[in-house]
Amino acid sequence: MINEQLQKNITKYIEQQFFHLTAKADVKQLEQTIQKNITMKKESSTSQEDFYDRLMLNITYYVENKAAWTKVFTDTYGTGSVPKISYIENELIAQQMRIRQFVSEKMDDYKKVFHSQYKALKVTEDAVIYDYAYASVEHSLRFDFLTYVTLQKEATLLAEGDVRATLKMIDGYIAYYADQFVNKMELV
Repeated sequence: MINEQLQKNITKYIEQQFFHLTAKADVKQLEQTIQKNITMKKESSTSQEDFYDRLMLNITYYVENKAAWTKVFTDTYGTGSVPKISYIENELIAQQMRIRQFVSEKMDDYKKVFHSQYKALKVTEDAVIYDYAYASVEHSLRFDFLTYVTLQKEATLLAEGDVRATLKMIDGYIAYYADQFVNKMELV
């Protein structure tokens, strides 16, 4: 049984690492990058539905990447070992290529689901843009955190706790910072 104090130490460590990682974050720069992507998608779309589809397919890509990220974390830290940066980079790049292919192959199926959701939920452009921005920031934070924390001497601490509790804590901080950043953005 993992002791409660160890998990508290891990939580504090995660909190500190996110603070250091995000302390100098340039939300305006992030906003400009996301806005550029949104504008490109909007300008190349043939309709509002097509624009929504493009954003939603990106969100799907980010969701699939979260699963890949979780697997890499679980297969390394979750088994008690701190991975090498080269392993993380190589594995996640390989996963991203597979995910791009997978999403591309399933695009028509995804779009059918999206189209029914647009109508049923009366989706607005602001909501889709917000969801896209949020998923984009989460994606960046998740990958940046794993790379950043792996470079730290104390990273071994993450390999000592309950991996599910550690992942839950990391996800909580990712959600917190994504929310903070996206709510400061003015996207159209």
